[in-house]
Amino acid sequence: MSTTPEYLRPVRLPRRSRQGVVMGMDGWQIAFLTAAALVVLIFVNRFGPLGLLYGAPLYLLFGITAVTSIHGVSTPRMAGLWLMKQVRHTAGATTQTFRPEQPRLTGTLNLPGTRASIQLWDGNRTAAAYNPHDRSVSVIAELEVQGFLMHDLPERFDLAEQFDRVLGPFTQRPGVKRVTLQERTLPTTIRAAREHYETVRRVRDLNPESPVARNYQDVMDHAEQFEVAHRNYLILTLDLVTLGSQLKALGGGKDAIVALAQIESGNLADALSAAKIKVRRWLSPREVAALGRLAFDPEFAATVQNRPDTLTGVDPLAIGPMYLDEPKGRNGIVVTDSAVHTTMWVHEWPRSDSPVGFLAPVVFARHPHTGEAITHIFSIVLTPVPVSKALKRIRDEKKVWRGNEKLRAKRGADGSAADAADWKALEQQEQEIANGHGEFQYGAYLTVTAPDEERLDQAIAGMRNALSRAGMEAQILYCQQAEALMVNAIPVGLGMK
Repeated sequence: MSTTPEYLRPVRLPRRSRQGVVMGMDGWQIAFLTAAALVVLIFVNRFGPLGLLYGAPLYLLFGITAVTSIHGVSTPRMAGLWLMKQVRHTAGATTQTFRPEQPRLTGTLNLPGTRASIQLWDGNRTAAAYNPHDRSVSVIAELEVQGFLMHDLPERFDLAEQFDRVLGPFTQRPGVKRVTLQERTLPTTIRAAREHYETVRRVRDLNPESPVARNYQDVMDHAEQFEVAHRNYLILTLDLVTLGSQLKALGGGKDAIVALAQIESGNLADALSAAKIKVRRWLSPREVAALGRLAFDPEFAATVQNRPDTLTGVDPLAIGPMYLDEPKGRNGIVVTDSAVHTTMWVHEWPRSDSPVGFLAPVVFARHPHTGEAITHIFSIVLTPVPVSKALKRIRDEKKVWRGNEKLRAKRGADGSAADAADWKALEQQEQEIANGHGEFQYGAYLTVTAPDEERLDQAIAGMRNALSRAGMEAQILYCQQAEALMVNAIPVGLGMK
């Protein structure tokens, strides 16, 4: 009897429930339906049966708003986001310009809003990003994963399985607040090729003005515009409140936080090494700042990347945008120094079985017209869920499912295949937790960047094609673009609720 090799078994991602709070509706929709019911009740009590006529404009407005959606988001929620953006426009909070001479607390960053209080501390050339708002600290590792898609299937499966063994224990260990996996694709330089050419030219005493040398120089200049870099990062965010006893044992204060970050980065490096995943380097404050700088100002990339090793990165003071604007009337973009960005939330993962490496079309997405690589940042934010909370969530969602099923039965409506898939997914998740697997609450964000709005539209079209090939769907985070960009562009373990 033949059996399917383990490495040929496809990846199966958990399905997101569509049951909502009641009958697939979120809290905003239920609030509007409740308001509509209250309007009917008040008008009928006041005017009798004619109250249904008098109050029709109000309760129909609330009711229709509750059951409709805009861009895949419930209309009440979208209306709230739009109103908040208008308030920010009125207050002048949607535009920020960097003021170099403005006094600021030493160590804080040039970031919009409350994120300006984040501090980057240097612990033996390893950055510790301290966030005082949620009392957390993050360390950032650049991973060596070159050639993953060039490996044979058994090797790919083994690497994926080993990485799962690194992430799994985080759900059973207190103090891990968030794990962020990030892939960045951006234009880069061919500095190494140019340096090699100069070395060969000097050794062989070649005439730089010869036709051969000029032709080779032209080839390098032409090739550089198509050169891109794919970088992968892992950001570990620790909850300092939960780890308070360890901080106290280390002496407390800033030094204790930095020491704890170094200890945890060492533990993570050992775990990754055991899983055959190499940490290329732990990012220093200057290197963290460089990632933010390049995200906001891609035209600055060549300047940063061509710096010698002794001057690598940029000063943390320059981590944020010199200029940031959420244009009025354009709710799906945000403008920074030399780029326009759109950030999307991945709300649908592959519904069918997918192979290991199914994200390849997204990583290597191309412009549909020019064929150039699309500059983007793709982040998966994982929040560990304790086993007890995971089981409680599943029980609560099962209760909601059964309640919705009873309501459908009373209306004489049959359940759909999607409802059946929700129940099957809940049972599968419960079985996996019972078998010892951990659970993460996850969210994925994709930022697409281009020099102008016209090319951004083309890039988004190309990225949507790539997402469809990967079996995924993404939704633009309307009226939230500045906040969403900060989550992706600044690699310090930020989340977005």
